[in-house]
Amino acid sequence: MIDDNRFRKLLEPGQIGRVRTRNRIIKTAAGTGLIEKDGIVGQPMVDFYETMAKGGVGLLIYEYCAVEYPRGMLRPTCTAHLSDDKFIPSYSRMVEAVHKHDCPFFTQLMHSGPWYQSVFWKGFPDAPGDRVGPSTITAEELPPGLFTPIRELSVGEIEGLVETFGKAAERAKKIGFDGIEVNGSHYHLINAFFSPFWNRRHDRYGCDNIENRARFMCSIVGEAKRVCGKEYPVTALFNAVEYGVENGTTLDDAKGFAKVLEEAGADAIQVRAAGYGSFSGILHPDRFFYPELPKELKVKEFDWSQKGKGLTVPLGAAIRQVVSVPVFLAGRLDPELGEKILGEGKLDFIGMTRRLFADPELPHKVAECRLEDIAPCSGCNYCWHIRAYVDSPLRCRINAALGRHREFEILPTAKKKRVLVAGGGPAGLEAARIAALRGHDVTLYEKETKLGGLMRLAALVKDHEIESIISIIDYLSVQNRKLGVTMRLGKPVDSSVVDEIRPDVLILAAGGTPSNPIIRGIDHPKVVNNANLHRTLKFWMRFFGPKAMERLTKLWMPIGKTVVIIGGGLEGCQLAEFLVKRGRKVTIVDSEPTLGKGLLSDDPDRLFKWFHKKGVVTFTGVTYEAVSDEGLIVTTKEGERKTLMADSIITALPLRPAGDLAESLGKKVAEVYEIGDCREPGYMYDAIADGYRIGRVI
Repeated sequence: MIDDNRFRKLLEPGQIGRVRTRNRIIKTAAGTGLIEKDGIVGQPMVDFYETMAKGGVGLLIYEYCAVEYPRGMLRPTCTAHLSDDKFIPSYSRMVEAVHKHDCPFFTQLMHSGPWYQSVFWKGFPDAPGDRVGPSTITAEELPPGLFTPIRELSVGEIEGLVETFGKAAERAKKIGFDGIEVNGSHYHLINAFFSPFWNRRHDRYGCDNIENRARFMCSIVGEAKRVCGKEYPVTALFNAVEYGVENGTTLDDAKGFAKVLEEAGADAIQVRAAGYGSFSGILHPDRFFYPELPKELKVKEFDWSQKGKGLTVPLGAAIRQVVSVPVFLAGRLDPELGEKILGEGKLDFIGMTRRLFADPELPHKVAECRLEDIAPCSGCNYCWHIRAYVDSPLRCRINAALGRHREFEILPTAKKKRVLVAGGGPAGLEAARIAALRGHDVTLYEKETKLGGLMRLAALVKDHEIESIISIIDYLSVQNRKLGVTMRLGKPVDSSVVDEIRPDVLILAAGGTPSNPIIRGIDHPKVVNNANLHRTLKFWMRFFGPKAMERLTKLWMPIGKTVVIIGGGLEGCQLAEFLVKRGRKVTIVDSEPTLGKGLLSDDPDRLFKWFHKKGVVTFTGVTYEAVSDEGLIVTTKEGERKTLMADSIITALPLRPAGDLAESLGKKVAEVYEIGDCREPGYMYDAIADGYRIGRVI
């Protein structure tokens, strides 16, 4: 039931061509990396999309599918493609699984054109040597990014590619897809025809007017309608603006494209923006706030009022004014903002991707007024990092089962056990949640007075910028409470607790131990080690939340004005950012050859440019010599001995495993597990996945 019509617009049925949707939430296309190496759809892919359909989404759009192999592919190992009839049977099985849940299913069709990630093609036998576009672009003319020189297509080749798109559309219909989306956005081939930067030709597909620039995509839409039937839904996805290049697409251009695409038969339009250089990564606009929003990104077409949420809604609203077909877009939209946008008539549907990765059941939970049960997408971009930078199958920080639904299926326990969890950080909270879901009797102890462990310290740095780490703590706390987990705060687990509870299973999730380098003089008064820093911050956070602490630390901190940080991984880099924003002059040193281990996706590039701008000095590959009254003495990788002047020296090194609890309590309980940093220090994703893994096997 809908509570006071709070989400009336979001939950009302919609229409795209002949396809009726049960609500206005569209799961937009995004690569999963779950395709098999031979291009076949296997069980993991079937499970992924069936899970999405089961969760109640209004429309699913299958990930970007290349129409030509290998030339139309972005990367070889994880780009789907419908270039051959041999793929029809496996795709059909996936579509049948989705349709069991009364969910319409489109597929996206694309050709990557000049967008080519050559690093992933090394050693691949089918690596395409021929990259094409509307005009010849040399290496010197290419914009920054993953592009390769392209040669100009002839008119005959263009017409051949239109037929290739048509054949792929015909396969999609045979498979059972309810419609197709033609992807002319981002940096793909179709966008190159739209964009005067890429399109420099002067024929009927050239740059001289709107109709010619849109002709390639209009021809594809028309061909799809011809081979599949006029009633078969075909939607168009394109960039409403391009930033970071001269002569890019403008919003006025996009309005013209929208009109001619509607005339060509497009049944709906999805709007995006594309960016190069500092605008790169505009697909995830919330990340631009890390570490600070660059001034050049504050352009008139964008709405930055909600930290990136709904950034491109003004573009979609402008396109909606000139067409009669439905318009939608994605961009960190959530149910509340989606309802508002629909109510104001700015869009017809709301696109979501990362939020549905975090919780595929979001639509059902919204309809049932169970907002507190929605697993929150914190915006960490781990999903994008693992796909785009590691070239591995899709994963999610909060949803450990994403992409491996059968492997991580939660089944009721055959035997109920008393489970004692030591530690209320991410690993312990997730282990307790999963164990309780399965029917175990769970008690959780946390030595601090608040749950969350080191997540609360991370929130102090991150929550006011981009990520919502506190939302993860709140979600896990609420779920454990609702599942009947007994939570006792302010008390560590010791022998007396074990004797009192008499657990069948003991899960040790009490965190790791701070590391300190072995350096002469490390006990100098100006050295602040990890343990002391954490202890001080945790003490004050008993009284103040992360937001209040974020403000108070700008007024006063017991740290000198000149700071040297020992450790250049995630911990050290985020500490440096935090201190710079509080007026400290910072130097980062590390014995490792590079900085930023643990930072995700585009964050290192943005952060290190910001460091340079703010005067942060960095040294890698150093040898630590000693701490003196003046500062830290090191030998650089070039062999120079230097004294780095500092009022304060802070160690920010990765944690070490803490095995003391296992040694002291392990013999008292038959079944003992160490998880999270207690077992092997890692990051929040590792901790939650570890907790999930153990929770489902006990």
